[in-house]
Amino acid sequence: MSNTLQRTIDITSLFIRRAPLLGVGGFPNEPAFTLADWVRQFILAPPFAWRWNRATTSFNTVISPAQQDYVQNVPDFGWLEKAVLTDNAGFTKELVLAMDLGDDLTPGEPTHISPFLDNNTGSITFRLLPTPLKAYTIKLVYQKAAVIFKNTNDPWTPIPDYMSYLYNQGFLAKTYEYWADERFTIAMQLFVRQVVAANAGLSDTQRNIFLDDRLNTAQHQNERLQSSQFGRTGRNLS
Repeated sequence: MSNTLQRTIDITSLFIRRAPLLGVGGFPNEPAFTLADWVRQFILAPPFAWRWNRATTSFNTVISPAQQDYVQNVPDFGWLEKAVLTDNAGFTKELVLAMDLGDDLTPGEPTHISPFLDNNTGSITFRLLPTPLKAYTIKLVYQKAAVIFKNTNDPWTPIPDYMSYLYNQGFLAKTYEYWADERFTIAMQLFVRQVVAANAGLSDTQRNIFLDDRLNTAQHQNERLQSSQFGRTGRNLS
């Protein structure tokens, strides 16, 4: 990946007549860093699962003493995409992903898993339900977390260069929003549609639900921007 944040800033500035994106309000890297962080976090957040952002790890369950929680060192963990249970006989099944699971040491064959705790230093506690009654191997498939920009020469890792149209469009849309530009809604809608279209892991239902929600959000944001613009115009006329 060779495309940098600076390249995105440069091309975006042409659309906003070179309005500043760095050093605004005396903050050296703002608003560019915050806008870019939002764009990358949006692209890498659920429900978007990408082959170039996928990683795996695994752990073995313990039965003596009975153990429901398993702490794993996964410093790049973003969100759990899939979990598969395998026993010693080769039987496998996919576990149901949950946001939260209660305490329950009743033994059984696990059916659910959740990333239960995160200490923010790389350790994730995964909770199984029911508590394993025998030894299993649990394979986790996860999407890596988005990193933040620390320098304008930082690349858009892990997003590949051939998808630069996604983050360039997203950054442009957020820039329009920042500057209360009327082009924001159309730009944001295009960005959302492009991200959804580029992700092959979504079902038709997921695509429709996500699009409806995000496009409605963009429309509401635009209405607020317009109200703000009208308010400023009214004050200037008075």
